[in-house]
Amino acid sequence: MTQLLDEAADALERRLFFDQMSERFEELRSDGSAWAEIEVERALEHGVVGDHS
Repeated sequence: MTQLLDEAADALERRLFFDQMSERFEELRSDGSAWAEIEVERALEHGVVGDHS
């Protein structure tokens, strides 16, 4: 029973985490300048860790 409760609590924590993350991304998408910054960061990261072959 304890294992079942632990698994349920873990699942709930994961769900809450991803729900909050999704909400925050929606907020960022609705802010044009904030979303543009995210896109610039992604492009820079892609250039640094991207496949150069």
